[in-house]
Amino acid sequence: MKSEAALGSGNKVGERLRFSLEKRLAGKGHLSLADVASFCEALSLFVYAGQEGSGEAGLEALEESACALFESGVTGHELADALLDAAENASAAREGEVTFNRDFLRAQAAIMRAMERAERGKREEMERRLAEIDGFPETIAATLDPPTLKRMGLERLKEITGAREACLFRYEERGIYARDIEISGVCPGERMVLEGRAEIVLTREKGAYLGADGEPPGVLIDGKRADLPGRLFLPLVVRGRTTGLVMLERGPGEAVLGADALRIARRFADRMAVALENAGLHSREQRKIREMLALLELTRAINSTLDLEEILERVARMSVDLCGVRECVVYLKDAGGGYYQPAARHGFLSGDGEEGPRFLRPGDLGGECLRCLEDGKHELVGVVEAEAMFPRHALLEHGVGKVLLHPLSSRERLNGILVLCYPSSRDKGPDRDELELIAAIAAQASMAIENASLYEDIERSYYSTIRALARAIEVKDPYTHGHSERVTEYALIIAEAMHLDEREKQKLKYAATLHDIGKIGIAGRVLNKPGALTEEEYSHVKTHPLLGDSIIEPVEFLQEPRPIILHHHERYDGKGYPDGLKGEDIPLSARILSVADAFEAMRSDRPYRRALPLAEAVEELKRNAGTQFDPRVVRVFLSVLEAYGGDPVNR
Repeated sequence: MKSEAALGSGNKVGERLRFSLEKRLAGKGHLSLADVASFCEALSLFVYAGQEGSGEAGLEALEESACALFESGVTGHELADALLDAAENASAAREGEVTFNRDFLRAQAAIMRAMERAERGKREEMERRLAEIDGFPETIAATLDPPTLKRMGLERLKEITGAREACLFRYEERGIYARDIEISGVCPGERMVLEGRAEIVLTREKGAYLGADGEPPGVLIDGKRADLPGRLFLPLVVRGRTTGLVMLERGPGEAVLGADALRIARRFADRMAVALENAGLHSREQRKIREMLALLELTRAINSTLDLEEILERVARMSVDLCGVRECVVYLKDAGGGYYQPAARHGFLSGDGEEGPRFLRPGDLGGECLRCLEDGKHELVGVVEAEAMFPRHALLEHGVGKVLLHPLSSRERLNGILVLCYPSSRDKGPDRDELELIAAIAAQASMAIENASLYEDIERSYYSTIRALARAIEVKDPYTHGHSERVTEYALIIAEAMHLDEREKQKLKYAATLHDIGKIGIAGRVLNKPGALTEEEYSHVKTHPLLGDSIIEPVEFLQEPRPIILHHHERYDGKGYPDGLKGEDIPLSARILSVADAFEAMRSDRPYRRALPLAEAVEELKRNAGTQFDPRVVRVFLSVLEAYGGDPVNR
């Protein structure tokens, strides 16, 4: 009887506890070891002490105690089943107290060990995965390379969550953009707008599934509602500011993430957000440094060269390299002010042909656009408006979407226009940082244009002074009228053929114009003597390079041409004057001037002879190449004469 009573009471305990636990504890979370131990102890005391006969009050007390102990939650019904099975088996064996005690405690110990192993394993796995995540900035972000971070971070998230696809969106004021996408899912450049429930992702929650519960997903991609079943969105938040969004896509029919996996995914997203922010800051700082160095180099170029074309070519190239545009063209206003002409360009239209930039008349731009530029403001126009500058088919063919016009102004005068062509894949214009960079480039270009204009004014003034001095010589020697001008033309033609730079050509121009300035100190009777000069007279004439050098010595802007003037009568074989320099020791420009001066003299009338025909003058140059003249300069000059089909100056 006692055994049957114990068995009945044990079954009753099992039935009541099973019903109550399943009803009240279904869906709970984790169960602590302390709760398991307390419940097992209470159950063993209840059964072992023979309290099964205490009636309904005892059963209710045990039920209430068990439920209270389990309020922290259970992982499932398996634990309840195991404990209740242990209680029933123990009750059935009540006749043998020793057997009951041994079997029940053995079952209890087995349950405790299993629970402890499971919980320890789960805890260790969680700690390991969280440690991996916490080490993300050190192991991956050490590269400080945003593309690498995005790619490796998204791959790691796929491993953690089991997602089929993962992609990254960048948050901007007007929406979420897939421009920085690293893995397939949404096409780069698509604009994703969150609305309704989806906005919660970026505001109150750390992540949310959309479309998994049958509700219409609140997501629009390029204006069309997207079907996003089973997609998890995790915001990337740094210091309370949303910087982006990670979208994870699970396969059809796959369950949503569990609590542990979601916790890990959220934590990884937080670490990834910080790593990307740091990499982005580093990347922006590096870009700023590159921009500053480029602007510094441009400033140095402006201060070191007089070639405006070279500077503007550098401006166009820099704009394409730094601003991410397809094409840059610099338009300058012509001297008459009637139109703008392309002075430099770089990009897909840089080649010659029909697709090159056109001349631009003020009327080609809309009135508002032109007023905007004249007021010193930039203007962003579309392809249609840009047809005034480029053929429309060329813009569309090369994927141009928008065109930015930036004024090149100085002293409230519009001198030119900087034109930047943005790719059509970019759905908005330049941001604030880009506009600041463009403004800095435009300011440098405007400075170069202004400097060139001022320099041209100064150069014209200087050259007018130089020509006045040269005419003073011609008044004294009427046979040399126009000689300096013609020598200058010959010298510059040779210099161009020998590819001298602009600075050297300018020095040669000044020197050629003033090469005979020293003849002011030579007596007119000697200069105009119709016959041969005596040795004394010739010695006197040979002093004119030294006299010329002493005349221009105090003039600061003529210091660079001085060596050319001083040595234009040196001979290649070293038998010239005043210093007897030989070969390459003679400045190249002086060797060029020597050929130009001698050729012009042979082609002009002198008091003692008539001008030589072209063929005789050419033969004289050939005969004296290598002795009086630099043979290389002679060869170049003869090739120029051949290309011109005769004398290019004195026809």
